[in-house]
Amino acid sequence: MKPELDETSGQETTGHEWDGLKELNTPVPLVFRISLWLTVIVSVIIWVLYPSWPGISGYVKGIAGYSSRDRVAVAVDARQDLRLMQMPEFAELDVAALAEDTTLEAKYGEAIGVLYRDNCAACHGRDLKGQTNFPNLTDDHWLWSGTPEEIEYTLQVGINHLDDDTRWAEMPAFGDGMIESSDLKAVVEYVLQISGSKHNTELAKTGVTVFEDNCSSCHEEGGIGGMESGAPSLVDDAWIYGGSREVLTQTLKYGRRGVMPGWSGRLTEEEIKKLTMYVLWAGQDEEKDDASN
Repeated sequence: MKPELDETSGQETTGHEWDGLKELNTPVPLVFRISLWLTVIVSVIIWVLYPSWPGISGYVKGIAGYSSRDRVAVAVDARQDLRLMQMPEFAELDVAALAEDTTLEAKYGEAIGVLYRDNCAACHGRDLKGQTNFPNLTDDHWLWSGTPEEIEYTLQVGINHLDDDTRWAEMPAFGDGMIESSDLKAVVEYVLQISGSKHNTELAKTGVTVFEDNCSSCHEEGGIGGMESGAPSLVDDAWIYGGSREVLTQTLKYGRRGVMPGWSGRLTEEEIKKLTMYVLWAGQDEEKDDASN
């Protein structure tokens, strides 16, 4: 259809008609056209000033030098500075000196608990008492001793981790042809014996020699454990993976190589000190509870 004048409005139509409805040729209001062009102009300015278009190996960074990542980093640093102002002892003192201050737990324990739960509770539990495959941090059974300095060092470099100075502790797989199957059964019975569990006495007698020849270099004579090598004591009731006959057999057959992440570079020095103290406090509180009971 050709354009024609609409009788009601007196405006020209576009010539389009749908089911008897004719489209008026009404231009877009000027204010909307102006708004559209302003939007285009503002968009171009933003593209030039701020990060915008992605590229193959990066993105257009903009001439204003703005970075939301940098702003977040600044905010995190500012928050960290505030924490140091609120807990100045952890910036000024080493862990040995911090351990001697009996007032710190009451002042900062609750706040540091948040740091622990954010980074450690997934493995060691919210109550620090561990779970299968992860050690209890509230008792007095330690792989590398429980001094403040040793706990701090373990937090820094981890165990069997990627840090060049990480602590190494590996239980070899004796079932891979290192010892005979009968000797493996015998040493399991010996470990059950020295740990105070039900055992086969006759097999345990044979297991003594097998243990001395293959295990005592790490676990020490009698299985008391070796803190220098991170080998746990086998004469107590503290087990990381379990102390049943079945679990001990699996451990001896296939070995163990648990990993503790190193937190240096992921947490600040002050945060690692805080976690060190939190672990120490948990052990001390457990001892107090045991004494009161």
